[in-house]
Amino acid sequence: MELTFDLGGLALKAKSWGNSNNPPILGIHGWLDNANTFDSIAPLISTDKYFIAIDIAGHGLSDHRPENSSYFLWDYAKDLLGVIDILGRKKISILAHSMGTGIASIMAGAMPELIDKLIFIDGLGAPFVLEDSNVVNNFRRSIKQQKMAKKTKLYGFSSIDVPQFATKEAAIKDRMKSNFGNISYQSSTSLIERSLQKISNGYRWRYDARIALPEIYKMTEHQAQLFIDEINAEVLIILGKQGLFAKGLFHERLQRFQKKQLHWLQGGHHLHLEEQHEEIAVLINQFL
Repeated sequence: MELTFDLGGLALKAKSWGNSNNPPILGIHGWLDNANTFDSIAPLISTDKYFIAIDIAGHGLSDHRPENSSYFLWDYAKDLLGVIDILGRKKISILAHSMGTGIASIMAGAMPELIDKLIFIDGLGAPFVLEDSNVVNNFRRSIKQQKMAKKTKLYGFSSIDVPQFATKEAAIKDRMKSNFGNISYQSSTSLIERSLQKISNGYRWRYDARIALPEIYKMTEHQAQLFIDEINAEVLIILGKQGLFAKGLFHERLQRFQKKQLHWLQGGHHLHLEEQHEEIAVLINQFL
């Protein structure tokens, strides 16, 4: 079922599975993805749960933020805390992938009383972090890149009537070349259904072009770990043996989770969309 959450003029779109009277699970996708990232897993989640997969702001079918607004992790976390308010539940569980785990870690660290259980798929909290010494340089570089992108019409900043792809097939093949490891044709086809829009002479990405640019203000590694330190919910962590963390990226964070179950499975960054989704669904249902 398609849902809309109105956050004071910002409409977030979502998909749901199950009975809305059951305990809720909020699905938070990764960077440049959308709610369809959970299409393989959602039908396999226990029927005594109510699963809601959200399109975060600027992604999928959800609204873009106003021109002078930002897409920082903190902003997404605030949005989804608003969704929890609308749902009117005392507690909620979260199933998150990649950047979604960064959003979830802020929510669970800052508002632990709202979170029942957490499930992280190939994510260990905030991605794209900085060391303290790079904060100033990152701000300077990001401002320059934004100006350049708008001037040269890069990253989707071209006019909305200018196509980025002649055919849907071209868009599918482009999306298969993920920044974090390639995905299958089938997975790409699923994802673009909420990320691609038809225009008169071709196709364009629907997502806000600003989210493809480096953030002006990124969270530091120290800040990311502070939020993890405050998480007191049980956490199921599922990492791909060929995913982002196979070579030790952010592994020091694993020691900071107070109550965790860790599983390494065959697969890349989007293993939950690929053939491993059935094994992942079993682990999720056992954990819940």
